[in-house]
Order: sequence, then structure tokens, then C-alpha cells
Amino acid sequence: MNRYMALTLVILCPLLWTTADAQDTQQPMLDEVVKKVQEIYSRQCCFTARFDQLTVNVSMELQDRFQGIMYVRKPGLIALEVQLPEPQKVVVRGRSYVVAFLNDGNVVRGEVPPEINVEHFFGFFANMGNIEGSFTVQFPVKALDPEDGLIFLELTDKKDPQSTYRILLGIDAASFTVRRTIIYDALGNYNRFDLSEIAFLKSLPDSRFEVATGPSSDYGDKH
Repeated sequence: MNRYMALTLVILCPLLWTTADAQDTQQPMLDEVVKKVQEIYSRQCCFTARFDQLTVNVSMELQDRFQGIMYVRKPGLIALEVQLPEPQKVVVRGRSYVVAFLNDGNVVRGEVPPEINVEHFFGFFANMGNIEGSFTVQFPVKALDPEDGLIFLELTDKKDPQSTYRILLGIDAASFTVRRTIIYDALGNYNRFDLSEIAFLKSLPDSRFEVATGPSSDYGDKH
């Protein structure tokens, strides 16, 4: 049984972004992109999307892929209903997280380690309407992906500018929704989310962010 999902939710990771030529005469103004993204995500309380997550741990030479549906309700609730490779439900509430393995009923509970800013632990998904409140936003070296129609923004921790955690957001150039997210750490590991079928909602029920009780363990204390 694949239990790597719980590990990847605690140790968030990076991709070494290429430093190819990035100047493009059609590159939009940074303030304009950020403003449009924040406007889109501040209009409704919630959104849902299908996700395809690739997790790579370079030091352990491990890769895992997860697919399912993400539910987000601001200001701080996120649920991942994982369909592949095995049914799981992941709920993030601020620093606390729960991972339920639905085939056997086991539940893993823990908290994000204090050295990891909670905004880097998927929390930014629930606060896209105010990304400038927690992050310094700039264009990365390669800001445009014309083939996929994406504009990339690089987010760094506003409270701790020396933090080694970074986030790349791939913004749809037409709709200004987030279609790709890459979460970096200092070791060369990364989590990449590709989002599709994004839908904004006026509400989501509490039940979307609840996990049935069952046999459990405290993963956070052991790792």
C-alpha cells in the first residue's frame, strides 16, 4: 500500500527551474497579472479542481503521482480526495492535517513542522485572493510558457525573505486562474500540481472537510 502521500504532505519540495532566456516582448506587467489573479479568487469563497500531483524526492530517489479532486474554502480549509493510486482523503486546516486511507480505515494526523511556513503547506490555495499579503511576488527567470499559455509568478515568504521555500504559480493567460503550482524546498525536491476543470462556488459544506474517525497514528511526532 502506498503511504508516501503522508510524507509528501509534511516535506514539501522543489524543482530546479531552468535559467534559459526569459525576456519576451509580450510579457505583461507584474502588477496587472497579480491584480487580476487576486480579483478572480476573491469573488467567491470556494473553488474545486481536478489535480494531477507529481511528487519527487531527489535524495531518496522516489517519485509518486496522485490524482483526484481538490476542494478549497477560504480562509483556510483544503481537502484532497485522492482517487489514484489508492483512495485517500487529505484535509488541511491551518497547520493541522489529516490523511485517511479509505481502503483500511487508518487515519494519520499531524501538524506542519514549525520550520515550514504554513502558507507553503498548500495553505496559499485558500488565500489566492490576497497572495500579496503573505508573499513577495515577482516574475521568475522564465516567466512565459507560450505552448501551455501560462504566465509564471514566483512567490517567496514575505515574513522570512531568506526562506528556502519557494512557489511557482502557472497562471492561465486567458482566465487568470492557477493551472500549475510547483512547491520548492532547498534540497531539490518538489511537488507539482496541475489543475484542470476549475470551478468557483458560492459555498462548500463542512462535510467536505471532515474525515471519519478510525485507527490512527500521529505521523507528525515520529517524523
